[in-house]
Amino acid sequence: MREKLRSLTHGPWAYPVAGFLGFAEASFLITPTEPLMIPMMASRGRTVWLLALCPVLGNILAGLLMYWLGATLAEPAIEPLVRWMDAENDYRNGLERLSDHGFLTLFFIGITPFPFQIGTAAAGVAGYPLGMFVLAVGLSRALRYFALAALVRIVGLRAQDWIERHELEIFAVGTLLFGALTIYLIFF
Repeated sequence: MREKLRSLTHGPWAYPVAGFLGFAEASFLITPTEPLMIPMMASRGRTVWLLALCPVLGNILAGLLMYWLGATLAEPAIEPLVRWMDAENDYRNGLERLSDHGFLTLFFIGITPFPFQIGTAAAGVAGYPLGMFVLAVGLSRALRYFALAALVRIVGLRAQDWIERHELEIFAVGTLLFGALTIYLIFF
């Protein structure tokens, strides 16, 4: 089993597997893909950049799925729940902010610890323009995966150790960025 998994992540199937990991992470799998992506990237040499592109494309496809689900399920499922919770004003204000500041919001959601699935579904509910949606999601996720690829190119498999050692700092920076975005959206 281990050898089969290794052949999938290091052989010719590495690119589709990386794309699937990106899709899974951005749609239904709420766990980071770095523990799988780093060894895959370390085995790629100069083609690490092409491998980094695959989860970005998977993230965009999953983002489009979540966008569609948000747009489709807003009226029959989300809005009745909002009414039941007596949160119509907050809901409308949130959608308005997303409409007004959608690109920046989606970009920050793509690079911070905020659940990506919620942000992309909310963009669908708000009817955020699809082209700008794809651009924000693509840029933010490309920043994430290409930065990881650069780290792997520089330090190799030690990238996993570095990420684990600095996990708290990485989380803190992401949280601060998300907090700054939240403050901006609330007060400006």
